[in-house]
Amino acid sequence: MSKKIDRLKTLDRFIELPGDTGTAEDNLPLLSELIGAEVIDREGGRVLRIIDDIHLFPYSEIKDIDDHLQPNLYRRWHFTTRGGEEILDPTSFLFFDTETTGLSGGAGILAFLIGFGFFHKNCFRVVQYFLPDYPDEELFLNLAMSHITPETSLVSYNGKSYDWPLLKNRLTLNRMDIPEYGDHLDSLHPARSLFGKLGEDASLISMEKNLLSFDRGEDIPGYLIPSKYFDYLYDRQPGKIPEIIRHNRLDIISLALVTRYIPEIITRPELINRATLLEGVINHYYRNKRYQELIHFIERVTPGYIEECSAVGLLKYSLALKTIGQLEPARQIWAEVARSSSGQSIYGHLLELAKDQEHRQKQPEAALETVDLLLSMTVTPSRKKALIHRRRRLIGKSAKTDSKSL
Repeated sequence: MSKKIDRLKTLDRFIELPGDTGTAEDNLPLLSELIGAEVIDREGGRVLRIIDDIHLFPYSEIKDIDDHLQPNLYRRWHFTTRGGEEILDPTSFLFFDTETTGLSGGAGILAFLIGFGFFHKNCFRVVQYFLPDYPDEELFLNLAMSHITPETSLVSYNGKSYDWPLLKNRLTLNRMDIPEYGDHLDSLHPARSLFGKLGEDASLISMEKNLLSFDRGEDIPGYLIPSKYFDYLYDRQPGKIPEIIRHNRLDIISLALVTRYIPEIITRPELINRATLLEGVINHYYRNKRYQELIHFIERVTPGYIEECSAVGLLKYSLALKTIGQLEPARQIWAEVARSSSGQSIYGHLLELAKDQEHRQKQPEAALETVDLLLSMTVTPSRKKALIHRRRRLIGKSAKTDSKSL
């Protein structure tokens, strides 16, 4: 009996919240004043809306709004692997990010903060919607989704996999229509391809530090955000909510800046100032099969950076050369890496060297030596099988060559 009483007592905090003398809405004016928000009261719900107009982008060399709206700047292939030359209109971009009650998704997870960013007149406008309590979700979603039209190009950072599916799920559970939009560009994928080697990972905060050279200072860690929202639901005090609002606003601004740097780096070889950045460009052009453009880009990069690239980056560069018929510089790369490097990273170079020696240079003996070197490495069973097959063929070719010489 005593255990049941104890369990009932633990429920008291959900019935009468400490320090809360009224409803959740009674505390909204205090929170709205702290974060500079407007209280929207309609349809039986209440939602906070925060609007900020940014006239110059902070912590970026591309500060002017006009520089983000240049014609012919954004192309489909910048964001989508093997996409075409279709020009994307930045005035249709709607950058968005959510803060949620969990980090893994699922039917019970909802967004309690949705932030949007878009170009408005001569500024970049950030609009955020904050959900004070669960019963307000329908109004919250209605207000947020009103920004999306059939002409909208959504821009997110992992939003295709997380944010947008979560929002669609909440709309479905609330029996609301899912708005139609024109496009969805996920900047995570090109950013990871281009800038992933600049830091430890491809997170937005890592991009800020290593690409934008910006430090947020004291910022609430993402993993703490769900629990701090639950704290707010419990005691109705502002707590960390202002910090969460700031965190989300910075995410939106950084998303816009990282998105802008994608075409900036791809089209301006003079900006390459380190080998890791050049490797990212090589990777991006290579995965889009733009081999001729890659060669032309590297020709205009400051000398020295290509030689500092890793064996992986050099292999992609050499394969681009091979594809467009520039075999001699490709051979030089394979031979140089095989001579000066070691470990598994040289496998691809040695394999290309063996292929070239066998099929183009007609040197089966040299190819056989290279294959034997490959077999001395630790390789997967499938690779080993293919190498043994190649070796047998080369032995046969070598024997025919010897018999002809006799």
